[in-house]
Amino acid sequence: MGIFRRPGSRFYWMSYTMNGEQYRESTKTATHAVAMKIWKHREAEVALRLFQVGWPGERITFDHLCDEYNQSHIKNLSDNSKTAFENSKRQLMKFFSGRMLTDISSDVIREYRDLRRKQPLKNRPDRTVKGATVNRELETLQGLFKLAVQRSYIHADPSLNVEHFPETRERPAKRRISTEDYVRILEGAPPYLRVGILMLEQTGNRTYSELFNLRWEQVDLDAGVISFNVQLKTEDSDTVHPLSDLAVKILRWWKEQTVRGNPFIFPSPRVPGQPIRNVRRAWKKTLEDAKVAHFPIYQLRHAFCTRLSKVASDTVVTKAMRHSSAETKRR
Repeated sequence: MGIFRRPGSRFYWMSYTMNGEQYRESTKTATHAVAMKIWKHREAEVALRLFQVGWPGERITFDHLCDEYNQSHIKNLSDNSKTAFENSKRQLMKFFSGRMLTDISSDVIREYRDLRRKQPLKNRPDRTVKGATVNRELETLQGLFKLAVQRSYIHADPSLNVEHFPETRERPAKRRISTEDYVRILEGAPPYLRVGILMLEQTGNRTYSELFNLRWEQVDLDAGVISFNVQLKTEDSDTVHPLSDLAVKILRWWKEQTVRGNPFIFPSPRVPGQPIRNVRRAWKKTLEDAKVAHFPIYQLRHAFCTRLSKVASDTVVTKAMRHSSAETKRR
């Protein structure tokens, strides 16, 4: 065992034994010192059982891995997480479909990352895909390769060495909403959105997974509490939370205005028996009519958190915001 010259080859070759059999392989270098390092590295891999001849990943495609992940993991995720996985998977399949797992290296993943970041948006060709979107897709890729490593299809996850894009610069700057702006927003909003804005400001609920998906059966107006007894973003979300007196009054009034028999507090005007899925257009028009510079509606949750932070401890804020960690509010 060791390195040696092979007639007709300009490279050094190495010889090593594994599972009682001897293997010879080119080091792909003509430098003796480098060849020695490669051979010693291979010897260490064999000793630590990190190298095998004929990994199953040489015969398993990325498509097959996605199918296995679907069967073993997706059923345990929330509906929102399932949708997010399918969206990421659709993009990943366009690039990795048909490739064997052992052919997907860190460099190949970096190539995907950079190409995806430069891809124009479907509805806004003048803009490219956000780094945050690419990061979510890379995280999906990490989950897939984690499964591949666990099942010994490959010896290591090639996505772990791939750097993610910084997201802080892409996030809209948080801005303070003046009382005058807030009043104009409420005056210009359609009734359902006005109720939603007031509830976001009073409860700090997450916009879609919590507030606009709420059912009347989750709210006890007499006790003044909301019960999030559905799959949500964090385990801390799945608890009972108090409502302010104003929030209770708003909901009592709104219940009188809505059609009886509909289970959702914010029913879809287009799809019977379903909640409102998106308020982006209504929110954008409301801000334009109120002559207020655009900001994402979820910043009303941030406003609630900021206001609460002035009078309560981190523990209370974390519980009220349904965060899994106190560090979340500092981002």
